Amino acid sequence: MRDHFKVTPDKHLSLHNVDLFELSRSEDTPLFVFDEDCLVKNLATIFDAFKSLYPNVIVSYSIKTNDNLAICNIMKENNAYAEVASELDLYIAEKLGIPGEHIIFDGIFKPDKFIRKALERRISIINAESFTELERINKIANNMGITQSVGLRINSWKPKIFINNLNPNNLNETINCNPSSRFGFSINDAKSVFKRREKYKNLRIEGLMIHPYHSAIETFASLISEAQSLGIEIKYLNVGGGFDSGFVLHVNYLDLILDLIKQKIGFKSKMDERSGKALDIGIAAKHITGKVKELGLKSMPTIVVEPGTYIVGSAGLLLVKVDHVKVSGGYKWVVVDGGKNILPATSVLARQRVIVVNKMNWDNFENVNIIGPNLFKDDVLALNKHLPTIEEGDVLAIFDCGAYAMTNSTQFLYPRPAAVMINSKMEIKKIRERENCANVIYKDII
Repeated sequence: MRDHFKVTPDKHLSLHNVDLFELSRSEDTPLFVFDEDCLVKNLATIFDAFKSLYPNVIVSYSIKTNDNLAICNIMKENNAYAEVASELDLYIAEKLGIPGEHIIFDGIFKPDKFIRKALERRISIINAESFTELERINKIANNMGITQSVGLRINSWKPKIFINNLNPNNLNETINCNPSSRFGFSINDAKSVFKRREKYKNLRIEGLMIHPYHSAIETFASLISEAQSLGIEIKYLNVGGGFDSGFVLHVNYLDLILDLIKQKIGFKSKMDERSGKALDIGIAAKHITGKVKELGLKSMPTIVVEPGTYIVGSAGLLLVKVDHVKVSGGYKWVVVDGGKNILPATSVLARQRVIVVNKMNWDNFENVNIIGPNLFKDDVLALNKHLPTIEEGDVLAIFDCGAYAMTNSTQFLYPRPAAVMINSKMEIKKIRERENCANVIYKDII
């Protein structure tokens, strides 16, 4: 997306030569803006990284990351499969005419009615997470007189020793009962499934899945060997998602504290000058495909990747307008017309790029805190941002919020915003209408 920006003669930021300040006036704010060319390029980058190294690859777009119909349709038109994790996801895939054989069913919650719908659609594979799910899928498939392909989601999580649980970096995990442990089968349980496969007469165990991808292949090796010894052919190795574009810098509170101390004694903040530490997608693909080749299998399994954030995260930004500026507690607070109701996935610890779109090439800068309009203290979009002097009526662009923002946005206090998509032909396409107050309450009954 960054390749498609320019500065206009009026010192405004433009995307594909569309003036974003003028766009904010014509479409009003808050406003999501997506770069169509960036979406296509990011998807192609994933495809090319894996297919240049390995013959059998499926890229399955994670619908939950951003389920807008126009965005999902671009994924479909560019040969991506659909990864669904809810009845809503499946409905969207059906609405777009995505064939069942191009749908992969994930998720820890699979009620009977959802499984039945999935089986009716003849989806390609269901990745099960427990013995209960296997029994449930098998029973429903038996009642429908079909045999369904399933995969086993593997969880290589291991409990930390007591002293490590006391590490401040691990305390949140410990207090929340190690939430990562709830996903998938343990390695031993997966081996038990292999040995008891005859129990599941209406299932074909054909896949293994681990999310995120980081330790997937090392874990797969022993399981594939076990499966082969029992005559089970693993056709799909699903390495999930978690591929980070690296544009959003994730920091901790210590980083913020040290940066604030530097500013207090007169040094310039350098926090936003650092780049993220994402693993290059080409390096990740080389590691994954190389490990699969090392397994030495006679029949090469299909590698499945399920990217979401990598594709849509950097392709979306949010335009918000400055309502007013106030000084309080020794800080300058910039109040904008969109906050955590629109960007609930945004944390003050996620250092997204923020630009004043109508003050490019500006000379005077200051440190500000950017806050939303909601009535709770955590409605903070950014802390200690070094930006051009901000005034009422200015428009800010918050970058890299294409993932999990629209799907997680709420109607708390304010109807949800509109969204547009811009391409290299300077076409501005409305991909979601702005809600109004009537839309918010139209399902209510007095």
